[in-house]
Amino acid sequence: MRSGAPAAVLASGVVLAGAGAAAVSGANARTAPPTAVPDAIRIGGPSAPADTKVAVVGTTKALRGARFTVVDARGRTVLRGRLRKLPGAAAPWRRALGADLSRVTAPGVYRVRAAGLTSRGWTVAARPSSAPITTILRSFAANADGREPSPAHGPAHLHDAEIASGPHAGERFDLTGGWMDAGDTLKFTQTTAYAAAALQAAARLDAADAPALRATADVGVRWLVKAHPAPGLFVAQVGDERDHDLGFRDPATDDASGKDGIAVRKAYPNMGGDLGGKAALALALAAERTPEGDARAALVRQAREWYAAGRASGVVAPKLGPPVGEFYDGDTQDDALAAGAAALHRVTGERAYLDDAVRLLGRTTPDGRLGWDALAGFAAADLCGRLGAPAVDDAAARASACRALDAQGRAAVARAARHAFGTPGAFAWGQTGENGGAVALAALAGRGSVPGAARVGVTARDWLLGRNPFGASFVAGFGPHAPRAIHHWASTRGSGRPVGAVVGGPAPSKDIREQQVGTPRGGPFSTAGATYEDRVDDYVTSEPAIDYAAGSILLLAALQPR
Repeated sequence: MRSGAPAAVLASGVVLAGAGAAAVSGANARTAPPTAVPDAIRIGGPSAPADTKVAVVGTTKALRGARFTVVDARGRTVLRGRLRKLPGAAAPWRRALGADLSRVTAPGVYRVRAAGLTSRGWTVAARPSSAPITTILRSFAANADGREPSPAHGPAHLHDAEIASGPHAGERFDLTGGWMDAGDTLKFTQTTAYAAAALQAAARLDAADAPALRATADVGVRWLVKAHPAPGLFVAQVGDERDHDLGFRDPATDDASGKDGIAVRKAYPNMGGDLGGKAALALALAAERTPEGDARAALVRQAREWYAAGRASGVVAPKLGPPVGEFYDGDTQDDALAAGAAALHRVTGERAYLDDAVRLLGRTTPDGRLGWDALAGFAAADLCGRLGAPAVDDAAARASACRALDAQGRAAVARAARHAFGTPGAFAWGQTGENGGAVALAALAGRGSVPGAARVGVTARDWLLGRNPFGASFVAGFGPHAPRAIHHWASTRGSGRPVGAVVGGPAPSKDIREQQVGTPRGGPFSTAGATYEDRVDDYVTSEPAIDYAAGSILLLAALQPR
């Protein structure tokens, strides 16, 4: 179940054993009574030797200036220091104090001791992002569809799909493959294009993991090519609300189900600048790394056609509405078209695309975000030369793009300053996606002259992997207290739980109540502003998605030591 889905529809009534509940805080959250919140040390990692490393001590006590120590795996003290007050909201605690262990640079595992508490281990490694990237990539394999190899299911949805409307209504086209979007089995151009683009950008930034990143991105690219199967026909979605009505099941059983809309799924055409721009971006990035020849030419042609259709539409892709579903409703087209134009300029060298990209960037408002619905920062970073490829030759365009990226970075830094834990991601449905994309922007801006941007990058990586009020990783199979009760069809299959899945993370408790997934469970770290539950029925906090995963990978790649 994803954003925009009908509130009353639940994908499953299954509740897995061992589901826990906890919560984290937002800047405007109502804090639980301080005496009910136990003191705790929250740490991050894995970290690079040169990274900023700050443990957070949440407490009700006045411990500013109190001593802390850091010990290695043998229990030897390697650092002493004093706790300092951290800026921003401390909720759910009354106070949040920082223990700076940045001077610990030797690879190894360390623990922080303060206020009578000892933390779990903090790992320092030469390439700290490779292990979580490798883990998260496994979730894309689990969600692979059609005959794309998956460890979680057999070949699935081999009858995709029948066009639902327009001049080609009733016709069948090969729309097999790609990725199932989230905990359900639907496929979307919006998130497939964003994920394929983010993975390819991550491969530029992280040479060591590039082969695996590109191979994974190619699953999405192959499907995007299929999603434009005839002149004027652009598919935005495969499957509809009937997927949710049927509930969790093995996707490999759908073809033989005999059920309307499941055995043979519908494909829904749509177009807007947001759709066309994102698809053009992913396809142009794929063309850029493809040798000259027919395959490259075909990718460039596809990218041009998606971009031209999106640009000509003059609108955001219209809502499809019930019974198709309202899953990904964008609110701007300029940022996606800017990103698509920038990528097309890079692969074709044509000035018109560069002019489009710069003009469209000038119409966007810096908000420090990057995700399936916010791509202005992607375009700015690419043209500025901070996304793993050289900057554009045109000096004026380059300067304009770098200014735009720096403005995005400053916005991310300002948002991060609201919270002692330093995440710029909004405490809303899909916080991990916001966290990953926003901080990837901050990390890229930090390669320029934006104060504090690089530090925000590493603190948000720490947030994702455990340095948050709950002390939990939001990546299945990696880090402390990793998600186990995941809102995903594979959660009903025991060991089939999707390793590497990035769940939505903390969200306001009102969002959970509004989605009718039950009353949010309280706990010592609960606030009204941001609750996190490891509970399979809570698809707000516990459903994974390919865009959450892709944004998190882009963040991790942006932080790899160069």
